Amino acid sequence: MKASKLLKIIRKNLKDYPIDYLRNKATDDRYRDPLVKQLAKYNSEVYDEIYSIELEEDFQIDDDVIKNIQGDIGYYFDRYSPGDAETREFTKNISLFLALIVKKPLHPFSENQKDDVYYFNGTYYCKGRVKYILDKKSLCRYCVCKNVGFSGLF
Repeated sequence: MKASKLLKIIRKNLKDYPIDYLRNKATDDRYRDPLVKQLAKYNSEVYDEIYSIELEEDFQIDDDVIKNIQGDIGYYFDRYSPGDAETREFTKNISLFLALIVKKPLHPFSENQKDDVYYFNGTYYCKGRVKYILDKKSLCRYCVCKNVGFSGLF
């Protein structure tokens, strides 16, 4: 499938998502966990990017990779959050966009090398990838992040 076609499908799938809820979650004091807020902020920014991006080059994406990501997200939600169809669909579309179209990390990142996911010298790194990639149906297999070497963990 062409990237432009996948982007069009993602936009169509997300058009009715209640994004204002997610945007508000990032600043709402009722949500005290900083990771929840950081993820809400990142995902709402990605949502905005989906609707603002214009692809400079169209390229082919393997249909089997798309199906595998969708299946692995389905596995995760069936196991950890059954019945949450809205979040499942949102996560599926955001992940497809990040992993296959813009090639950015599936998690929030910074330029601070002390953070778990960071950007340094043109490359994304994830401190947890070396561990989590071993999980059954891990989305880390599709993430653009590189593993951090042992010395980078400290």
